[in-house]
Parts: sequence; C-alpha cells; structure tokens
Amino acid sequence: TLFVLSSSTVTSFTLPEELSPGHFVANITAVVPDVSLYVGLIFYTISANDYLEINRYTGLVTIANRMDRDSDTLRNTPTIAVIVTATYRSSGPPLFSAIDLTVTVTDINDNPPACTSDRPRREVPETEAPGALIATVTCSDNDVEPEFREYSFTSFSCTGCTQRFTLTSDGSIVLNSSLNFEDPSNVNIASEYNLLVVATDKNDTSLKGDAYVYVSVTPINEFSPVFNPTTYFFSVSELLGRGTVIGSVVATDEDLPPTDIHYSLVSGGGSGGLANIFHVDPKLGRISLLTKPDFEVTPSHTLVIRAVDGDPEVPRSETAVKINITEANDEPPLCGPNKTNLVVPIDMRPGSSVQGFMLTCKDKDSPPSSFIYTISGVTNVNNHFGFSPNAGTNITRLILREPFDFSSGVDKLWVYSLAVLISDANLRAGRAPQTGTIIINVQVVDPDLTTTMTTTTPRITYIAVTQNTYDADDWYVWFVLVLGALLLLGILAYLLYRCCRYLSTKECNCSCDCCEPKHMEDEDTLIPYKDPPKREVLMEVTKINTIFDGEEVDPGDGSFAIEPTWLYVSTWHQVLMTISGVYNSKSGARRWKDAIIMTGLPQTQPGSSTLVISQKAGTPEQPPGTAQSQTSNAERLGSAQSVDWPGDRVQTSQNHLQTLSDRPNVKPGTVPMTAEGMSEV
Repeated sequence: TLFVLSSSTVTSFTLPEELSPGHFVANITAVVPDVSLYVGLIFYTISANDYLEINRYTGLVTIANRMDRDSDTLRNTPTIAVIVTATYRSSGPPLFSAIDLTVTVTDINDNPPACTSDRPRREVPETEAPGALIATVTCSDNDVEPEFREYSFTSFSCTGCTQRFTLTSDGSIVLNSSLNFEDPSNVNIASEYNLLVVATDKNDTSLKGDAYVYVSVTPINEFSPVFNPTTYFFSVSELLGRGTVIGSVVATDEDLPPTDIHYSLVSGGGSGGLANIFHVDPKLGRISLLTKPDFEVTPSHTLVIRAVDGDPEVPRSETAVKINITEANDEPPLCGPNKTNLVVPIDMRPGSSVQGFMLTCKDKDSPPSSFIYTISGVTNVNNHFGFSPNAGTNITRLILREPFDFSSGVDKLWVYSLAVLISDANLRAGRAPQTGTIIINVQVVDPDLTTTMTTTTPRITYIAVTQNTYDADDWYVWFVLVLGALLLLGILAYLLYRCCRYLSTKECNCSCDCCEPKHMEDEDTLIPYKDPPKREVLMEVTKINTIFDGEEVDPGDGSFAIEPTWLYVSTWHQVLMTISGVYNSKSGARRWKDAIIMTGLPQTQPGSSTLVISQKAGTPEQPPGTAQSQTSNAERLGSAQSVDWPGDRVQTSQNHLQTLSDRPNVKPGTVPMTAEGMSEV
C-alpha cells in the first residue's frame, strides 16, 4: 500500500492574494512502508485548476497564476480545492494514492479609490448665483473587505479660482462667489477653470484617487448698446455731393468681454423719389452722402440709426439723428420761351414791345423778385433792345430801346441773335449768383419793301419697316396650311355632291329610256319639292254579294249617281269608268255595268297603290314623273266597249277587255281590268 503524506501532515492552507507565480505552497511526499528499499518511480499529479501546480517528480506545490481576491471568480469563492495523486510504478502493477488539498485566498488592501464626476465639463453662465451646485464627485474602492473600502476627500485645488469654488465632504463642488465679468472685483476673472478633487484610502494613505472638473464661464448679453449723446444734430450744404462725411454716431456696451457693435439705418433717408440718400458705416457708425441733397425737395432729414451688439435679437438700441440741409443758391433760373424768332419793323418807335414777347422765369431756390435781366452787349449791337422791367420780377417784356438808323450807316445788322442773361443774385448778398441763358432771334424788316418770308414747316417722316416673320419651322404654319386644305377639299366635295344630286333629279325631255329619272331608294331627299299638297280621298270598299235588279244609263246631264271617274290602277294605265251601271232598288247599291278603258294617256306615277279618285273626272291631274299603271286586274271587268283613241286601239267584249299587244304605248305584261275586278276594289 502507498501512503502519501506532506512534510507537516497539513492539507489546508491560507494564502493572501497577489502572491507572485512560483510562490511555495506545500511539499507533498509519498513513501512505501513495506519496502525499505524499493525499486521504481513515484509520480505526482494535481487536479485541474487555475491557480496551483505540482512538480511531477518532487511533489512541490506552487502558485501557477496570479490570485486576485477582488476578481469576480475569487470574490464569490475564495477557496481553491484540488486533489494531489501519487503513482508508484514498479515491475508489478502500479500503486495509487490521493490526498485533498485546500487553499483559501484572503483579501489585502491593494486598491485605491476610483473617483468620477457627474459633469466633467460644465458651462456656467456668468450670472450664476453663489451657492449653485457645479458638479458632484463620487469614489469607489474595489477591495472585498469593507474596512479596505473606506476613503475621504483630502484635497481640492483650482488654478486661479481664488476660492470661487468649494468642495464639501460628500464630494459636491459649490460656487462660492460671483462669476460676473462686469463685477469690479472680478478684474482678473478667467473664462475657464480646472478643478482637481483627491480622495485617500483611510487604511492606506498611499492609495489615492482623483477627479477633474472643467468649468467654462459663458458671458451673458446683459446690457444694450447706449448712444452718447442720445440724439445727434448735423448740418450739410446742398452743394455737397456723394461721399461727403456728415458725422458719426457712437454707441457703447457695458458687457464684458467687449463685442463688436453694428450700426444700420432704419428709416428717414429718403428724398426726391430715392429710398435713401445717406449711408451708415456698419462698423464705425459714420454717416455719409450717397447723392447730392436738395434743400428745395427735403430741407431736413430725421434718421433712425440702430446699434446692435453681439446678440442679433436682443438687446439692441436705436437713436435719432437730425440732419439739416442748408440752403444754397445752386439752382439757376429757368426761363422761357427759348430760341424765339421775332420780326421788328425798321420804323418801330422806341419803348414799343417787340411783337408782344414776354419772358417768364422761375427758380427753385430764389424768389421772383430776385431776377435781373441783361442782354449781352456783343449780341445787342448799338443797345437797341432791352427788357421792361429789367429786375425785380419773374415776368418781363422785350422792348426796343433805341431806334434803327440804317440811312446814315450807324446800323448795318438786319438780324440779331440776342443772348439774354437772367441772374438771381440781386437779393442774395454773400452768395454766388446763378445765371440762366436764353436766345432770342430778331429780324429787322423795312415795311416799304415787298418781302416774302417763307417758313419751313417742320414735318415728321414716318418710316414703315416691314419684317417677314415667317418661319417654316413654326408648327402653327403647317397646322394652318393643312387645316385650310382640308376645309377647301370638304367644300369642293360638298359642291360636287350637290351637283350630282341636282343632275340626277333634273327632268329629261328626250324620249329614250336612258334619260328617265331613277328613284333612289333608302335615301333621304336633301331638298324636298315645294309643290302644294294634294287633297286625296282614301276609300276602302268591301265586296258584298248584292243582287242588282235595275239598270241605269247616264243621260249625260250629270244626274247619274256614279260620275265618270279617273282610276289610277297601276303605274302604266289609267281607266275611265262611264256611261252605264246597275243598282239595287232596295238598298240603293250601284255598280258599273259597262266600262271603257282608255289607254295611251300621259304616264303618271302615283305615290302609293291606294285607290285614288280625283274630284273631277273630266280633268284628271297627272303628277310629273309618274309612271303608267299596270292593268293586271283588268281581266275581271264584266263588260267593255270599243272606243277609238288617237294612236290607240281597244277591243271590247261583254266578259273580257283585252289590250292589243300591238299598241305602241302599252308595255309588255299589261292586262285589262274587268268590271268585276273593279267592284272588288
């Protein structure tokens, strides 16, 4: 039997954590008591684990890996249990023996406090009140034993804080004083602060943890820009032009750090139809002219200038700037009419008005009493002409001051071009005058001489320019052409159709069959005939077996009850019934006894196969275009007589009436109609 024993016979051990790998734990020794001198080898093995190992030949147990009591594995189960096995190998079967080995790992204070801030970076407005919480620092210790997890805050530092922040015992950082940039006591105030908090382990002061908090102070726009003075007054002459600097406005802002102030013109710069004649420099507040001002249009301007600091919304400030335009004599007189042609007789008396000419002047910056009228001496030779009055009014007349003397040779000019100078400076002392100029053309004439003066009347010449704008690529050109062609073809087709219709219905005078008009069936008549409607009588006769016991002959005086009647039987013949008939003495019923069929009459074509009886038997109407009636029922006539008819031949008999086949006007297929057949109808 194999016995396994350690050197001290102890199988449970306690080891602190964080021992180095290879550290000695125990020495396991196995012996064979029955054999004092054994021959063979003893091998040692240990069960699988993460922390212990054994020497196979010596049985020495050492630490294989780092044992951290604070790790998740050993924090919950700090005991390591293994089995050590010794195996004896000899010439015989092997011998085994095992022993349980237990190692307990204990905690040591090896972890410093770990500190963090809930707000590592914090922006604080400059208006934040003292006592406000800036951030909170918390720490933790990873040691297992509670006494090893205790710590305290031992240090709080801040560069340039000068006690503006305070750290409490629970790790809260509190604002201790004002952060306002505009506060006089905060002359050297910074915009950023770095705060450092240190925590120390109570059981081991060498174990420390720290946390940083970065505080940034943001400026607040608390104050509006202020103009000093609050109202500005400037004056500028209307003679000054574009680019002239009138003055500047200045606004200050108490906010720190200082920000740029921007100036803008809000209203009040319009004049003479212009939206603005002033410009304000947005950075310097300098007011300058964009164009020449006009006192006569706008003598003064009140500008509203706005100053805005770094905040584009609020706050802002506005000020009023009054700019007076000083009046200057910058407008020359405007007079008329100009370039007038006048005629003066050679014998005109001095002081007379030259053709009633009157000069009217006006000036925007001068009163009417300020005008002075003079004529340039170069153009007014011998000083013949002048104005009355020559000053103090805006309306004056041209007069002849000196008479003409052409006989002695003093005057030689017959045509004068007077340059009239109008000045407005007589009542404006100390100002440069403005002068207007007009031209008056005067011609001197001798009334005793016959002079024909012609004046060319101005006329306007109108030049008409015709430009062809046709372009073959324009879509509407082809559209109009195609549409016009289609309309033309449609009109031509309609006219051709109407012509054919007219020719097909026109009556033909020749006797050939080819000219006979043909009836077009199933077509509507485009132009109906305008003939007056015919009055027709429709009769329906019912055959009754009546016994006729009397006979009567027409005496020819019209007293016979049955008048001779034209009967249209078919499209080829007409039958005339006359002379005699039979009757019933009781009922009064009558019928024809004898009938005469006359053929060769003009051909007619009835509108229908209905029995038609005209109102007068002697003058039957024959509508144009009707065909001869067929006589297929004429065989049933009871009796007939032979009657001579021009160009015809009729054979009569008592029982039959037959039309000879050699009749020139009877078409083949025509048969006579009997009186019996007429009775049935």
